[in-house]
Amino acid sequence: MVSISELICICYFVFGLSFGQVVQITTPVDVGEKGNCTCGGFPSSTIDGTTEPLLSQAPGIGVKCDDSGDGICKSLCVALATAAEARGPEILCARLKEANELQLSAFYKICDRPWTYAGISAKGALCCENGNVKVCPSVENFTASPDKKPE
Repeated sequence: MVSISELICICYFVFGLSFGQVVQITTPVDVGEKGNCTCGGFPSSTIDGTTEPLLSQAPGIGVKCDDSGDGICKSLCVALATAAEARGPEILCARLKEANELQLSAFYKICDRPWTYAGISAKGALCCENGNVKVCPSVENFTASPDKKPE
């Protein structure tokens, strides 16, 4: 269960992210009992142990290195991914510069555990050119063909 102070920090972070603010939150971490929660964006909902995230964010929330901490971190990362959905494409393209049909998926990790899929992926493909969002060829092909109907 998330404490009131952690919930306030989470809300502060989510609202800061939504408005493009850089938010630094520090929470004391008990050595051995707690660890960091990190959220990451990967180009697929399945990864191997060597895949690195395209972007990652450590909100600075200390969580227990057990199943309860795992659940808190997952919820936090899903909330962050959902809150960032509106401005996400612009932020990603500014960082990545180039992308073609990228289907970003949210992952999280705590302590020394591996990255775990958070159960949320982008609704559509992302394409970037020179740091700007552009219409993906899959969308161009779909709209150019009058025979295709939305699914």
